[in-house]
Amino acid sequence: MPDKKDMKSKLSDLQEKIKRLETLIDTSLVFSSILDLSELLNIVLNKAEEVMEAEASSVFLIDKAKRELYFITARGEKGKEAKEIRVPMGKGIVGWVAEHGRPLLVPDVTKDPRWFKGVDKKTKFVTRSIIAVPLISKGKMIGVSEVLNKKGNRHFNENDLELFEALGHQIAIAIENASLYTELDELFLSSIRAIVEAVDAKDPYTKGHSARVVEYSLLIGEAYENLSKDELKQLEVSAILHDVGKIGVPDKILGKPGKLTPVEYAYMQRHSEFGSAIIEPIAKLRELIPNILHHHEQFDGRGYPHGLQGNKIPLFARIICIVDSFDAMTTDRPYRKKRNTKKALDELEKQSGTQFDPELVKIFIKVFKQRKKT
Repeated sequence: MPDKKDMKSKLSDLQEKIKRLETLIDTSLVFSSILDLSELLNIVLNKAEEVMEAEASSVFLIDKAKRELYFITARGEKGKEAKEIRVPMGKGIVGWVAEHGRPLLVPDVTKDPRWFKGVDKKTKFVTRSIIAVPLISKGKMIGVSEVLNKKGNRHFNENDLELFEALGHQIAIAIENASLYTELDELFLSSIRAIVEAVDAKDPYTKGHSARVVEYSLLIGEAYENLSKDELKQLEVSAILHDVGKIGVPDKILGKPGKLTPVEYAYMQRHSEFGSAIIEPIAKLRELIPNILHHHEQFDGRGYPHGLQGNKIPLFARIICIVDSFDAMTTDRPYRKKRNTKKALDELEKQSGTQFDPELVKIFIKVFKQRKKT
């Protein structure tokens, strides 16, 4: 009959295996639910550190042209400093793993001739032990991931290596998927921009208007508190598409050199509704409809098409309203000459609380002036 000590040891081993299995399951679920690579890697490496009791971790990708490895994620006390460092292929532990495509478990780096002290020298981080695993996707070496220093001055073991190798396979797939997603996303955005540029080209006075509205919208969006990357992307696409409905407005109205008649003006006002109708069949864009439909609403309720007021106007529509007006004021139009930047900013401030959201106007004026200084 096994003694209590032996039973306790077996129970501890079983609990450790269960914990590691849970880690792999948890990370698999994360990979299926998060598309942002930076966020994804941060979550996975945090989990690896927790289970393996490591002090730091990182992921390198390979720059094939320069034959160097560079950080895309670096966690731990000196993570920020580490991101500025590049490691030559074949140099150090990670360079060796990248060149040979095999994992390494190094219990004591001071006793390993492959150890590259340059990273520690630059970051002031003291590395004692490392597990480094190759990141291989579709048979190609794309990078290396590592964990550093088991807490309590202990050493990593074969169980740690086995777990981190499994995580390495998941990380490699995530990087590949993120790369494909980025390429598809860029293709999608390029297609949208091409359509919008064609709309802008209908009127020589508005050439480049949508691109500037995107630029100004993101100035506000990036300065506004708590907007996620996904939300900034939604703002960007909404700004790109805000005037797409003008494709349904006759050229004789768009390019009319004089003042529009009441009938013509009423037709021009419908461009936000036309834009909403254009994107409604596209599932990926449907959630952006309120931003496009309401970008001519006014903060005091006197805008169109529905006379919404204050915070009932979607945030991104309020942002686009400000920058759309600013760009209109600072570019020549058939019926008037452009204003200078100062006068346009003064007008935004003057109409703050009536036409425009006062909080967003303050943000725009501040970030616009800061940008002009740099």
